[in-house]
Amino acid sequence: MTVKTQIEEIVAGAHTLAGQLKTCALHTDVPAVKDMYNEMAGQIEDMIPKLEGRRAHVQKEEPQYR
Repeated sequence: MTVKTQIEEIVAGAHTLAGQLKTCALHTDVPAVKDMYNEMAGQIEDMIPKLEGRRAHVQKEEPQYR
């Protein structure tokens, strides 16, 4: 598995995890827990652009990924 493929899988997993956390937030009635889930989802979403930037860098620097 290439580094590019690994990063793409991580990004897809991060999108999935953020969505699952948001779903959990919707299914709880406890405000503190809802906030916790939403905060964690936000942290994951903040990581995604950094990972996508790294993927783009790898793709740019390695000709076999073009």
